[in-house]
Amino acid sequence: MIQLPADKVITIISKPTLNSKDVSLKVMSSPLAQEFVSRFDFGKKQLFVDCDEDALLEINPKLEISDKLLLWELGSLKITEGEWISFQKTIPPLSPFLAQDISGKDLMLAWGKKESLLSAVESGLGTYFSRSRNGKWVKGEESGHLQNLSAIYVHSNPFFIQYITDQIGAACHTGYYSCFFRELGLNDSISFVYPNKVGE
Repeated sequence: MIQLPADKVITIISKPTLNSKDVSLKVMSSPLAQEFVSRFDFGKKQLFVDCDEDALLEINPKLEISDKLLLWELGSLKITEGEWISFQKTIPPLSPFLAQDISGKDLMLAWGKKESLLSAVESGLGTYFSRSRNGKWVKGEESGHLQNLSAIYVHSNPFFIQYITDQIGAACHTGYYSCFFRELGLNDSISFVYPNKVGE
């Protein structure tokens, strides 16, 4: 069985189908997430792991998803100025940011701050907080693999941001289109989702 990093919190993303934009999210300790994997029903559901092994993607056809708020679309806020100012006071110090492409395919899970979201709303580019660099991180700023956003959704309970993006090139630093390029299976099997890295 895959061993999740013991020193990190693990994010579990759940959705009813692989290309669904309806999604929920849970953040848990590594031991709890390891137990989740060990009890996973691979006969009825699918499970993918990201490049850093600190995010799992569960495809569960029986899943029911709670509502999300459309915050921003195609360059403009979809809430009033007063609602936007009030909303900014509710943003946690650090929260999950999930990027999906236009088709609903999950690309990556990173973390962001209030400043990350404000920058994304202003620039239209997928923006996060880099904990290793301790600062703002615009995805693709150095590689050219930018995320041109078409929509931003907000979820509550727990709070997380959902980017819908037109991904240029690879979302993953490994060169794969998505960070979720490995599917876990029965008998500890691991299969690769993409035959090639972007550009190969």
